[in-house]
Amino acid sequence: MLRRNLVGLFISVVLVGCGSGPPPTPEAGPPLTVEATSAALVAWRNQELVPGTVRAARTAVLQARVPAVIRAIHAQPGLAVERGTLLVELDAAEISAKRDQARALAGQAAADLARVQELFATQAATKAELDAAQARAEAARAAAAEAETMLGYTRIHAPFSGLVVRKLAEVGDLVAPGRPIFELEDPESLRLEVEVPETLAVQVALGRSLPLSVPAAGIDGEGVVAEVTPAADPLSRSVLIKLTLPRSPLLRSGQFGRAAIPLEAGERLVVPAAAVVQRGQLEAVFVVDGERARLRLIRSAGADGERVVVRAGLSAGERVILDPGALRDGQRIAVRAP
Repeated sequence: MLRRNLVGLFISVVLVGCGSGPPPTPEAGPPLTVEATSAALVAWRNQELVPGTVRAARTAVLQARVPAVIRAIHAQPGLAVERGTLLVELDAAEISAKRDQARALAGQAAADLARVQELFATQAATKAELDAAQARAEAARAAAAEAETMLGYTRIHAPFSGLVVRKLAEVGDLVAPGRPIFELEDPESLRLEVEVPETLAVQVALGRSLPLSVPAAGIDGEGVVAEVTPAADPLSRSVLIKLTLPRSPLLRSGQFGRAAIPLEAGERLVVPAAAVVQRGQLEAVFVVDGERARLRLIRSAGADGERVVVRAGLSAGERVILDPGALRDGQRIAVRAP
């Protein structure tokens, strides 16, 4: 056994002495041949794409108004309901008992008032006693009406015709006042809401038609500006704008969309779309730096399918590498002659 181990050790030493080891690094090999083109200022269509979200203009969060246990739920997400449809029933035993008690007290107070009125008519009761009986009767009637109203809160109905989009509670849950149970929205009122930079918001006016798209719903058309928030958000420095949307059975709230905001005439710095790479949520290009490829983060401001507008991170004349693939920052390159 010892002899076998010594033989193995000897073979390893010989291999190391002969130059066996890890393969050479890519830097030791020839540079990678790439194609490059220059970022250029070109006449660009006078608009900027702004991302947005599809939301319903008419929504409602149905909440409990009395503390109770959910006894029955009559709707599920995705169900279209008419106005007045019963959606939720709460356990009403305790509230019903209080309603009955209030009714009984109201009846007793009314009977007492009638007797005092008869006595007052024969001058057997004073005006103060009559006033007190009337006050008790009115308070009892108000308490009975309040108990009746509270009992009505145990049955939750749809406030308008729409679509149930979320269910936030289950049968048997104990709900407190203000606890959401359902979310309802009107699918006929879907709009595209976009946050427009304050510098561009001056280009948008109520009633104006703007190009928009919602890829998931197959929408690529125009929408009318239905609402413009009069104040800008102090944190994002943007203005909320809402646009009407064309009808589509595939349209859903929460979908991603874009609106094109008109701009003044001018040139834009563009690069081919094939030069832009995505790194998570970031966009970047590889710039030719002598014999090296340098990764450069950029910020885009729209595209037309073949070209991307670069708002920041790149200057006109800089050369960017096309189809970088698995290219690495700092890798040696040789630019192929056009």
